Amino acid sequence: MTGIALLGAGRIGQVHAKAIAEAGATLVSVYDVMPEAAKTFADRSGATVCDSADAAIQHPGVDGVLVATSTDTHVDLILASADAGKAVMCEKPIGPSLTEARRCINALGERADRVFIGFNRRFDPGHAKVNAAVLGGEIGTLEQLTLTSRDPYPPPLEYIPVSGGLFRDMMIHDFDIARWMLGEEIVRISAEGSVAVDPEIGKLDDVDTAIVSMVSESGKQIVILNSRRAVYGYDQRIEAFGAKGMLISDNPSDTSVKKFGPEHFAAPDAYATFFMDRYTVSYRREIEAFVHMIQTGGKAPVTAKDGFMASYLAEAATLSSKWGRSIELDIEGQATWGNRSP
Repeated sequence: MTGIALLGAGRIGQVHAKAIAEAGATLVSVYDVMPEAAKTFADRSGATVCDSADAAIQHPGVDGVLVATSTDTHVDLILASADAGKAVMCEKPIGPSLTEARRCINALGERADRVFIGFNRRFDPGHAKVNAAVLGGEIGTLEQLTLTSRDPYPPPLEYIPVSGGLFRDMMIHDFDIARWMLGEEIVRISAEGSVAVDPEIGKLDDVDTAIVSMVSESGKQIVILNSRRAVYGYDQRIEAFGAKGMLISDNPSDTSVKKFGPEHFAAPDAYATFFMDRYTVSYRREIEAFVHMIQTGGKAPVTAKDGFMASYLAEAATLSSKWGRSIELDIEGQATWGNRSP
């Protein structure tokens, strides 16, 4: 059996613990800053509760470490796990800032390919099928890519100051999906952010509604739409338009019934109320991929470099929105912007 150490026993840790069991792996050790939360996991799985992250990482029988702690701890725990010779999977983002993400990449060196960053949406069956079809040429040359991500309601206000902002916290998933779908890097980005949902979010120096347009190396166009509120539920869609057709990964629904009337226009019986429901299958498939990586000694399907590049795009979008202009990008993510004004 493949043994996993889980660092972090919060909401996403619960999702991963269930997926670990479903993937046929064993939860060996658990650490959380709240010992009672870790004990709950241990009571269900038989895992050992550890009094430190290092103890959980070094516990006998651990083959891989899953980091699901707060973002500000990610880099240090990734490096500690890699230094211990363990395969690593870490929740997005790789770090709380581009500087920290770069520190992680530099410290890892060649080991970066053995660090799996948890961009779970790549493992959604619909998204994965669209990706395979696009890269397989089924719609000819991809010309335009539209990514829609809208949450059903905003996060608690106390989360906003520690989130890093909408572009780094929420849209970072879409930046990763864009690179994955394109198979090439982004060279130009322009972002607009607004406060359309809750004025209190604006007072905390963040936005709740955003649109980003990007251009890739070969001239492909990408549009990303994000909102912290969608009254009809959790809205996650991909539209890929090419020379020979179009592909859509839509919101899942319980049935194929569509209703047309004064209050509805082709509205499906959507069942996904938030990410835990919408991406249940993708979380399981993600853990299965991690277990396979451990067992085969292979490369991570989503590497630390992928995590770094998503953070790079998130940083560029944040600055573009603040500066009010588009930004030309270095495709290797080497550009730094410092505190330059427009």
